[in-house]
Amino acid sequence: MIDEKIKLFKNSEVIIYNGDNLLVDKKIKELYSSKKLISYGLKENNDVHLEKNVKDEDLIVQYFEEKISFPANQRDEATLTNALALLTVLKELDIENQKIVQKINALKAVEMRLEAIEGIKNNIVINDSFNLDLDSLKTALQFLNEYKKSKKSLVLTDIVGVNSNSKELYEEVSDLVNEQKFDFVFLIGNEISKFSELFKAKTFTFINTQELIDSKHLTEIENQIILLKGARKFEIERLKDILELRKHDTVLEINLNAILHNINYHKSLLKPTTKMMAMVKANSYGLGSYEISEFLQHHHIDYLGVAFVDEGVELRKKGITVPIVVMNPEQHSYETVIEYNLEPEIYSFRVLELFYQAVQKSGYDKKYPVHIKLETGMHRLGFKGYELDQLSQTLDHKNLKVQSIFSHLSSSDIPTEKEFTLHQLETFEKNSTYLIEKLGYTPIRHILNSSGITSYTNHQYDMVRIGIGMLGESPSSEIQKQLQSVVSFKTVISQISIVDNGESVGYSRRFKTDHKTKIATIPVGYADGIPRLIGNEIGNVGINKTLAPIVGSICMDMMMINVDNVPNVKEGDTVTVFNAKPSLKEFAEYCKTITYEVLTSISPRVKRIYVKD
Repeated sequence: MIDEKIKLFKNSEVIIYNGDNLLVDKKIKELYSSKKLISYGLKENNDVHLEKNVKDEDLIVQYFEEKISFPANQRDEATLTNALALLTVLKELDIENQKIVQKINALKAVEMRLEAIEGIKNNIVINDSFNLDLDSLKTALQFLNEYKKSKKSLVLTDIVGVNSNSKELYEEVSDLVNEQKFDFVFLIGNEISKFSELFKAKTFTFINTQELIDSKHLTEIENQIILLKGARKFEIERLKDILELRKHDTVLEINLNAILHNINYHKSLLKPTTKMMAMVKANSYGLGSYEISEFLQHHHIDYLGVAFVDEGVELRKKGITVPIVVMNPEQHSYETVIEYNLEPEIYSFRVLELFYQAVQKSGYDKKYPVHIKLETGMHRLGFKGYELDQLSQTLDHKNLKVQSIFSHLSSSDIPTEKEFTLHQLETFEKNSTYLIEKLGYTPIRHILNSSGITSYTNHQYDMVRIGIGMLGESPSSEIQKQLQSVVSFKTVISQISIVDNGESVGYSRRFKTDHKTKIATIPVGYADGIPRLIGNEIGNVGINKTLAPIVGSICMDMMMINVDNVPNVKEGDTVTVFNAKPSLKEFAEYCKTITYEVLTSISPRVKRIYVKD
């Protein structure tokens, strides 16, 4: 995608681009080194970047050697990036600083927050009820294309605050909408309803949102993707509350753009020809296997990796077409592997023979793709070096094609185990090369996981596998700074109570106050994936940018928090179980475990919301 877009600038004398995207920065410099290149962004590596961003003070921008200051009311990331782009273009056009500051102060905040949630009756609900203009409508419609549901419906309101000719405006709106071939379109508002005949789908009109709710039309929709797109005044977020499957106040919010950023960062360390497999096993580490896989497929991931056949079957049934490798195919599932065009890991002669028998029985008339696992020192699964002669001879007589040869690094995330990791890499090089010579053709080779990509880049071979790195986690503090947080686990305060000195809180009276204490109860517990061991002041949650200790025993569905030191705390306030404060890594430390276990332990009853900022 980046390669195609960069071609557009081949005749440009000056290229101004966002250098925060490291892959874009790398490719532009490689391809257009002879042109005048100007990068802007929030990071200091850019020619134009923020030098100072302190609340209630003027922003200071470093423009090459020059410093430019200006006030800014909106300081969200999107608006600041927008301001830097504008400043860079205007400076290149020799506009005076005073006029540039005037233009920047006229910028509005950029609101592009899209939420995707699981809906009732097997629907997916895309909630974009934050603002509405032509640009944001285009963005929302593009987001729809990342999903493969064949049926879809749209709720669309009047576009307010636009002084252009209404007929021309809604002709353009209807053209955009008609391209998407919606099954149903629901129009809300006096103005847009006048032009209902412009929409080719089965169209319904309503004066306000309540009228649509009363009609019951939306709750009758099944197996569709439903886009809610409207201006704030129409309050169509009320429709989200009606359509969402889970009403739990506790949510796991997944930022899809952050996933893409993290993938692109890791890709920037690799050769352009190196393929990437994304691991989506265990429900994509608890984030939602279909939703994450759909997003990755849209962004051209090369392979997906699952642990068991059922995980791959679910993805195939929902329209995922990318090659899927099954890392631990159980012997009773081989027929299903073939039926759903999955590609199995083969790690022993027993598995090889059983799978070959299943291929023969199925009548498959081509060479079926398999992935050969080599044992290089982890001692979990895989063929040993002394088995390679027999393996190559056996494969030579089977109707199978070795699609890839791979192994797994046990300790690439531990600097003190570098010697052992290098030994594993040496073993893999020796054994994979030997097997390739015996096979007479060259399969894909891969051994690097997320930490391997960043620490042992020279051993990338033909493909790498990304897992936790995709979710913004790295054992390296330097790499961690380059990644974006993907997951936010949040809930709300149900009740605040004043507990007298000497009183107990929770089951078994494990916590007793030593002064009059303000205690908040939140609706999340060990049934949601919060381990009991972090109760009684071991773990903390974040409220109003303040860490507040968990007190007493964690209950199945609730836990209690000491909020004495939390400023302006009140019932209904948002509580962060983990994201920035505390971070996912800090929360895992409370739990005396790793981030993988934290994420995969989060209960299915916790509502997943997919956000694109």
